[in-house]
Amino acid sequence: MDSSYTANTPEVILDDAQLSALAAIMDAAVSPLTAAEQQTLLANNKGVRPTSLSSSIDAFAQYSGAAARDRAVDALSRASLDTRQQISRVLWLLSTRAGTFALTGHFSAFKDLDSQTRQNILARWRDSWLPPLNALQKGLVTLSMIATYQDPSCPLHALIGYTSSHVSDDTKEYPPRLPMLTLSEAAKLGRFDAIVVGSGAGGGVVAAQLATAGKRVLVIEKGTYYHESQMISEEGEGFRNLYELGGACSTTDGKVTFLAGSNFGGGTLVNYSVCLKPPHYVREEWAKQGLSYFKSPKFATDLERVCQRIGASTAGLNHNLPNQILLEASQKLGYPVQDVPINSGGKVHDCGMCFTGCKDAIKNSTTNTWHRDAHAHGARFLDKTHVLRVITRNGRATGVECQQGQTRLILDADLVVSSAGSLHTPALLQRSGLTNKNIGRHLSIHPAIVVYGFFDQEINPHHGGILTVASKSGVDSKGYGYIIEVPSIHPGLLSATIPWRGAARHKSAMLRYRHASPLVIILRDKDSSGTITNDPQTNQPRIEYKLGKQDSKYAAQALETCAMIFSTAGAREIHTPQTEIEPFVFDQSEKISPDHPRFQRWRAQVVRQGFHTNFATAHQMGSCRLGVSPKIGAVRPTGETWEVKNLYVADASLFPTASGVNPMVTTETLALHVSDNIIGNKSKL
Repeated sequence: MDSSYTANTPEVILDDAQLSALAAIMDAAVSPLTAAEQQTLLANNKGVRPTSLSSSIDAFAQYSGAAARDRAVDALSRASLDTRQQISRVLWLLSTRAGTFALTGHFSAFKDLDSQTRQNILARWRDSWLPPLNALQKGLVTLSMIATYQDPSCPLHALIGYTSSHVSDDTKEYPPRLPMLTLSEAAKLGRFDAIVVGSGAGGGVVAAQLATAGKRVLVIEKGTYYHESQMISEEGEGFRNLYELGGACSTTDGKVTFLAGSNFGGGTLVNYSVCLKPPHYVREEWAKQGLSYFKSPKFATDLERVCQRIGASTAGLNHNLPNQILLEASQKLGYPVQDVPINSGGKVHDCGMCFTGCKDAIKNSTTNTWHRDAHAHGARFLDKTHVLRVITRNGRATGVECQQGQTRLILDADLVVSSAGSLHTPALLQRSGLTNKNIGRHLSIHPAIVVYGFFDQEINPHHGGILTVASKSGVDSKGYGYIIEVPSIHPGLLSATIPWRGAARHKSAMLRYRHASPLVIILRDKDSSGTITNDPQTNQPRIEYKLGKQDSKYAAQALETCAMIFSTAGAREIHTPQTEIEPFVFDQSEKISPDHPRFQRWRAQVVRQGFHTNFATAHQMGSCRLGVSPKIGAVRPTGETWEVKNLYVADASLFPTASGVNPMVTTETLALHVSDNIIGNKSKL
């Protein structure tokens, strides 16, 4: 198997006319308000902190998203080739009169239309029965919002007193840096016993176990290694530095955004520290597929080993206001709810910014646990290095071809483990010539859907511990449905996840940022379908995903559950992501209660409407699932591929189905299992 790799990703460069069209779109999405709109903004936000600062309010009211055009162009430059080409074509059309007429019915170029007309066009695209127009509107508005509100110079930040950067203790003693090799230096070290591709939850464990067993191990990571002292606790910079495509990774149709870590440490560096164990019903389901490990005493032992090594504990938890809201309202409603263990070793950790990396060096990512174990036993590390393919000879893995900058070399090894994650492992195997039909199929995710409650009092959703409470109120008898957690929300994320209903209304919601409390629905997908294929033009993964009918019903039920939680907690307004349904607002004269007749009618409407809009996911699984035969799975129960000996997989792509809870602990436990299988088979090393 000797498939070639081409690292030629075509550039998509916007000309001046396209840039003008983009600025006009951003100006419509975040538009300067008219005098009447500004008066309404002030009237509707009398209880909000900054109403006495008239000059600051004026600056915000008159602010245009066009000011953040260059940031949008930067974000777009990191998006997939599909996304860049689609946006480029639309901007080209909108830069011409004929193209604008075709898309909008207006004879003038888009930039020459007045602000209200441009806003009306965005609204028509949002409400169109044509899915491509819906996706177009969502993509352009989201791009505009993220670029505008992640910008520290946006007037909103000063207006509401938001500080994006977490300030850690300057006197803190950080752990030493992990040493990174260059590719040329790695090549001079000769043949390795094992090369591990990827440094996240799976790769860290495998590297530690094999190195501890006395093997010469090299870990290769395509992302950059950031020491804690280098981390920037700022929303925009965090996504740009630490996430796949800078946070712009999505399905080919743009409907699902994939928030996947791309750094040394992978998802463990940027996740919310959650250490939930796989529920019994998930373990039983997997065991029924012939995968006896998941019901074995060894799995339970491995699970405890993982939790002990990463310091999973509920000690030191401090519930911030959003988590208190979920906890107390769930208890009142009789919903099952629990404190969430986090990997802080029992230390208090209230930074609110761990999705940008843990600058306090408290979170026990693989970088600060398993990789330090591996380093102590002689493992070596490469960052900023792309593995192009696995080299095979006579049906056995013998090394990898990789590239760092302009340097491209083959590194030899007796064994290769792909821990590149559920997006990149199947693409790597496909590039390497493997043809098992299950590679890249059965992609499972946890669709993540955010609902907001706005309260009369300040909530400050960016303060305190990120995620410390989970409610499992929506799990059915077969283990499918949803759980509800609390995300950390900063201005950029709020702006992108609250429905756009015109520039004035969106600015009004953003002005009340400090009064917003978020809940995130985590679906365990049941009848949805997803695939990963290697794009032959770019040699990057192409992602397809379609939400199933049953999962859409679960989502609608979950929206109702969130509405019940917020009404029980005393929220004045409740915003679902359904653009077809107006937010519910309790009048000042009304008692806030889930029993209110008008609220009950609205909540029934939420369920009837269903869920059909875009969403995101931070958990990707199952794209190279385990199976007892090559007809069922891409990989043997031991983790070794069916087609190539000495080529293993150890990451969340092995999951037979979605885990139903945050997958880090399950992934690390499964990686222990794969490591033990490698070490136990003496012929492998």
